[in-house]
This record gives sequence, C-alpha cells and structure tokens, in this order.
Amino acid sequence: MGVKLYLRDLEEIIFETGQQQYHIDNAGTSEFKFTFDYEKFNGWYKEIVLDNFKISYGSGSFAEKTTIFFEFDEETVEMHFSIKGNSSTSMDTLDGGFLIGPNSHNIFYGNDFRGKIEWNSKEMFFLEINLKPVFFEQYLPTNGQFDFFKKLIQNKELGTISSHNHPITPQMFQIINDIINCHWKNEYRRLFLESKVMELLLLQLDQMQQCEYCFSNSDTSRTMIDKMHLARDIIIGKLNDPISLPDLARMVSTNECTLKKEFKNIYGKTVFGYIRDAKMQKAKNLLLHNNLSVTEISEMVGYKNPQHFSSAFKKQFGVVPSSIKS
Repeated sequence: MGVKLYLRDLEEIIFETGQQQYHIDNAGTSEFKFTFDYEKFNGWYKEIVLDNFKISYGSGSFAEKTTIFFEFDEETVEMHFSIKGNSSTSMDTLDGGFLIGPNSHNIFYGNDFRGKIEWNSKEMFFLEINLKPVFFEQYLPTNGQFDFFKKLIQNKELGTISSHNHPITPQMFQIINDIINCHWKNEYRRLFLESKVMELLLLQLDQMQQCEYCFSNSDTSRTMIDKMHLARDIIIGKLNDPISLPDLARMVSTNECTLKKEFKNIYGKTVFGYIRDAKMQKAKNLLLHNNLSVTEISEMVGYKNPQHFSSAFKKQFGVVPSSIKS
C-alpha cells in the first residue's frame, strides 16, 4: 500500500499510494501531481520516484485547524523540510509528538506506522525525501553522534536523528528551489536530482554534526535554540531594513556577545553573514521569477545603491544581476 491519508469524518481517502496515474520518462523516473479541494482545506501534491529515493513536495491552505490521519507500511529514512506552516505529528509507536515549524528540517526513521498530523497554521509548504535505509546508511558518518540513529534503524524503531529541529539555511533553500524547478529531462534529470539530494543530505548532516546542542536534551540547550530560531525569523522578516545586533539581542532576551556566539554555532555563520546570504538568495529568486528591475530588487533587499547591490551579488554568485535578468 505505501501511504494512505484520510480525514476521520470523510469516507473519501485524500491520497493512497498506487491510486495515481504515474508518468514515466525514458530514464525510468516516474512522477505524478494531483490537487485536492475540501471544505476545510485545499492544495496540491507532487511525487517523483527514483531508484533509491522518492521526492515529495506540496502546498496547502487551511480554513481552520485540521487533522489528517495517515498510515505508512513501508520502511523509510525521511529528510523532512517544513518551509511554511506549523504541524504536530503523533504516532502509535512513538512517545510524545513531533513538532516542526516553518523554515525547519530534521531526519526521521519509520517502519510500518500510523498516526495523525495536526496543522495549526493557515498555510503549509513542505518537501520530503524518502530514502531507502540501506541506501542512507552508507552515507551516514561513522561518528559516535550518529550511532544511536543507526541503532534505531537496525532495531526498526521510530525516531529522529536530532533531538531538535534545525533551521533551513539559504544554501538549503537554493537546493530545494533547484529540485522543485528542475528543467532537465530523462537521464540528465535523474542525474541532476540525485546530485541535489546528496548535496542536501550533506548539508543536513554537516549542520547537525557542527551543532553542540544537537544531541543535548537539556532545558538550557532547547531555550537557546529557540532564541536563535527567533533571531533568525526576525532577520528574515527585516531583510530590507536590517536590525542592529544590540536590538536583535534585546528582542530575543540575550546579550550581544551570546547572540553572536550561539547564532554562529547553530547556523554555521555570523549574523551578518546570514543576513548577506539571505539577501542574495532572495534577490536571485526575485531576478529569476519576477518581472522587476535590478533597481527595484536592490531596494527590496535593503540596498539603497544599486551599484553596491550589483557588487555584492557578483561577489556571491560570480555574475552581475543584470546578466540573470537578460
């Protein structure tokens, strides 16, 4: 069967593996996309299946808090990226719940399980990559930090690789965008998607390995992580009007020194480095997908001088923004 999604108060199943008409290209890659429209929510879902993994992503809108029940009778390691929305997942064989908010990711193992997902926001957008455990294990670092996750897989026990979720970095966002907007066909498409999935997995594992809080369960660790996540959200919301370090530290209830140290520990770069990368990534997406001038985009990401913006963009990507627009 694979996956089944349904609402308790509806007899109609939202989705069930094998019930869709797949398109198969010359390289053997299969895919489908379908839309759904119910009274309480609507959206779309797309699935791309390759030899060793499956890529799924979708978007939805909710009129109110919605609970979706699921059944999953396959074994999988899932790279989960929550781009929009807040959800809480509970499963019949897992103590507690799995909470994840926007711009967050984690890696999950499961085998023949069922449960429910509660969506607590008006919008959601996600990307999941389900890997065959045998395929995944050959890339898992031989590091004591990850030994417990290997044991979960070997014992077929549900769980996450990290005790807390991690922020999706600008580099990860770019890869996710590349996967969703892949224009390659047949063999080239398969090669492209395989390389991007491996790159995304590399960034996930590297971020977790470098985080000193990753495998800590202390209340202090979780509190600091929450503060740094809040700092990141504030930064993203004010890209066109950056906040000062003292003001940012005050807004997340810490001091400037702690902010600089812990932000770099969790995100792998300084506050200003993160702001720069996020600005450039936003600018690149605007250049590629909107009919806006370079000057307009420069202002939208907080540059009053278009020449300064062009110089920063070229330093980041190796080309001037006008070459992308043309």
